[in-house]
Amino acid sequence: MPAWVPGGDLTVGVEEELMLVDDSGELLGAAGPAVVATLQRITPDGVVTGEVYVDQVELNTPVCTGAEEVAASLRTLRGSVSARGVRALAAGVHPTAPLGGAVLASSPRYDRIREEYAGLLRTPTAALQVHVGFPDEQAAMRAYRGLRHAVPLLRALAAGSPYWHGVDSGLASTRSAILRSYPRTTVPPLLRSWEQYVTRTEKVLDAAEATDHTYVWWDLRPRPRLGTLEVRMMDAVPSLALVAGLTALVQGIARCALDSPALADLPDDVLAVNDHRVARHGLETTVVDLDRTHRPLREVARRTLADARVALAVDGLEGPLEAVEAMLAGPAEPERQRGLVASGGMPALLDDLVARTGDLDG
Repeated sequence: MPAWVPGGDLTVGVEEELMLVDDSGELLGAAGPAVVATLQRITPDGVVTGEVYVDQVELNTPVCTGAEEVAASLRTLRGSVSARGVRALAAGVHPTAPLGGAVLASSPRYDRIREEYAGLLRTPTAALQVHVGFPDEQAAMRAYRGLRHAVPLLRALAAGSPYWHGVDSGLASTRSAILRSYPRTTVPPLLRSWEQYVTRTEKVLDAAEATDHTYVWWDLRPRPRLGTLEVRMMDAVPSLALVAGLTALVQGIARCALDSPALADLPDDVLAVNDHRVARHGLETTVVDLDRTHRPLREVARRTLADARVALAVDGLEGPLEAVEAMLAGPAEPERQRGLVASGGMPALLDDLVARTGDLDG
């Protein structure tokens, strides 16, 4: 296991995966590599790279103090994509991509993944991943406990992939179900120290004959070479304001976890049940809370949001949380998408996702 490299004092950074689509909103497929080659760049505002799917790019922000800086970086990076006449779509799963239609890129890492996953890589998925930086591994593992409890909530808030192969899956986040079919992609296990993380991870790597810790894809995982915790469970989100809001929420939860560590932990199997319920129902469900009572998830969301606001207000970083509050006041994203399909068919949904992804103010 590599040594911990200090990654900042609760700084944040985002990796955002976007699908590249044609004028009808359909994936570029084999035409993707030539387009991705024109988009890849490294600038002070961030980095644009390719991904395992050839018709996808990943936008990487620099290390940021807070979510407003993240939004500014992503606004520039999304703008650099649209400025070249390329249409991007942010969703956990492309709504109409055919089964087995994924076209995969080749690299030593991607080839290894493709060999292990075989036919599981059947349709492109896209994530919003948030990194929180910590000065040392002890602080990171204290925050890990608090963020671990919040995995179902964060999944529910970002859930926006009800359609799969052109039909309604019945789920709020189809991407979550797809990723559960991948090896070593699970809810984060209950760990209370860095030593427990190292022991657990090394056993998994030995069993899988994997080369390093980055082949363990928990929904929340330490990244020692970056000095961060990586929050991985969220669907890609079209609204830039909501991306910033979710980033701020992750940062606020981490701050709360350091300031007031939880007195209890949910067992792995209970956390997994909570997580399945939100993948199925999104915000419209109940979960087992830390006091072992069943609570409406929207109630848990409002409490968590209030705590995060207090934690971030000390440094004036709470503003982006307003987008999460606004989202909680209206219909959840899966129902919004179902309404669009009911009124205008699948073309209406694709047009809407492309338009919102390209809206650099929304």
